[in-house]
Amino acid sequence: MSDHPEYPEHPGQPAVQLLSRQPQQMAISASTRELAELIDLHLGELRPKEPAWRVSDSPISGRGIFATREIAKGEELFREHTILVGPTAHRSSNLRTCTLCYRLVPGQTDAEALCLAGCGLPVCGECGKSPRHKTECDLFLKWKPKVTERIDPRSLRILSVVRCFFLDEQQRRLLYAMQANADRYYMKEVERAAACFEDFPREQEMLDFFYRTICAFNTNAFESRSCVEGHEVLIRALFPLAGLLNHQCTPNAGHHFQDGETIIVCATERIACGAEITVSYAKMLWSTLARKIFLGMTKGFMCQCPRCQDPTENGTYLSALFCREQGCRGLVIPVQTRTLQPDWRCLSCENVFPHSKMARYQDFALNTINNRINSCSVPDMIHFINDLCPRFCPPSNYVLIEAKLNVIWRMTRFDTDQYTTEEVAHKDRYREDILAILHKLGAGECTLKKLITEEIQ
Repeated sequence: MSDHPEYPEHPGQPAVQLLSRQPQQMAISASTRELAELIDLHLGELRPKEPAWRVSDSPISGRGIFATREIAKGEELFREHTILVGPTAHRSSNLRTCTLCYRLVPGQTDAEALCLAGCGLPVCGECGKSPRHKTECDLFLKWKPKVTERIDPRSLRILSVVRCFFLDEQQRRLLYAMQANADRYYMKEVERAAACFEDFPREQEMLDFFYRTICAFNTNAFESRSCVEGHEVLIRALFPLAGLLNHQCTPNAGHHFQDGETIIVCATERIACGAEITVSYAKMLWSTLARKIFLGMTKGFMCQCPRCQDPTENGTYLSALFCREQGCRGLVIPVQTRTLQPDWRCLSCENVFPHSKMARYQDFALNTINNRINSCSVPDMIHFINDLCPRFCPPSNYVLIEAKLNVIWRMTRFDTDQYTTEEVAHKDRYREDILAILHKLGAGECTLKKLITEEIQ
């Protein structure tokens, strides 16, 4: 079973200390066959007449999705509506977003966006009159929110899970049929939810259902970035079928969102009949060490796919750093692939360096570039990438690649007329650099490629 939590900016080296905790899998109430039947019912009219896939037990992990015929590159495999969804309430997001339609609520203050009944949820005028909001509003009022004069990000964040109380019997059966990894840190979400209300439920059966939902949500949910009437929102959503997709660092499928509540999964390359359909849980352009740390922290496993076992990562050298030996500017890469603290070897002078030394160097590069991303204008970022980064960071290093991606996103998000011809040329060159790396990785028609070539928004 898969796990699709939110991406941190970059998994840092101290995270290695957290990888000793392994999540425990909670009991699943349905067999694989019963799960497949529940998913068919859940898909309803969206279920293809002759699906190119089937749900089956997976050698990778738990259950998975397998091709029942040869699937062509770019072919749509399925689309699916969510059963649970809600805002992420990130610190960087605008909390004055309607919890139902995700439009920006007019006004400048929290008070102008909040429900007039006092439930503490931001909602637009139209959705505030809807039966769906009334159901949620009545529940929140029953629980007596402690904060009603401003938007509380804690109560907003747990809304997606609270909506489990409104699932019908079939949806509840499907929820209990999904993999749910228990983790003591997930219990803190229950505690944070309880802290938002005066009369949060205390009945053990209800608390157990709430905790089970949090575990299933954190194990399987996707984070979707959607644009509603020019307003960008981040939404967490649970898709039972898409949640079955297992992980590979160079997968054969990718996904994007039609809206905040519908996911579309397509083949990124030709998939042979009988092959498992996979996606990547980590960012495609992260280095092997970054991916391993992220997967260990959030999924509780260490990937050993072919890409993870190749120190050069198909010749992309995304992990590479400059040699620390005086007078040598060769590339240094990890020499072991099955550990999070490998030695590093220079490809030129062949000197070997301990992981602790190279980790400090990588963190310096990461922090330096991240600080620029968070504070610089696009022209300053271009100058930084072209003129300053080459002094301390190889052009192939994944952190520098992320900086190039940042420039592409910022320049395509806003009116390109504000940029000079030279700046647009730099953006186009960065795009070609990234496309070349994706080609070396064998990423096919992945979602990232479609995004930076503006095939999808």
